[in-house]
Amino acid sequence: MATAAYLAIRCDGPPDGEPCGAETHTPHPVTTHSELRRIRRADGWRTRRRQGGGPLLDACPDCTGRTRNTS
Repeated sequence: MATAAYLAIRCDGPPDGEPCGAETHTPHPVTTHSELRRIRRADGWRTRRRQGGGPLLDACPDCTGRTRNTS
């Protein structure tokens, strides 16, 4: 039996805002969160880093004010 990891990213909210909790993933396995972020960038997801460093923060299209790609 084989196993696969289905990675997800959760919205950390807008800068200086509260996390909204939205999540996204892909219907097929990806091997890294970087790959997942690249795929979801077309849907309006954005990634940033806190001032002064730290982990990457993800924001959904609703929290960034960007519209989703519908094509």
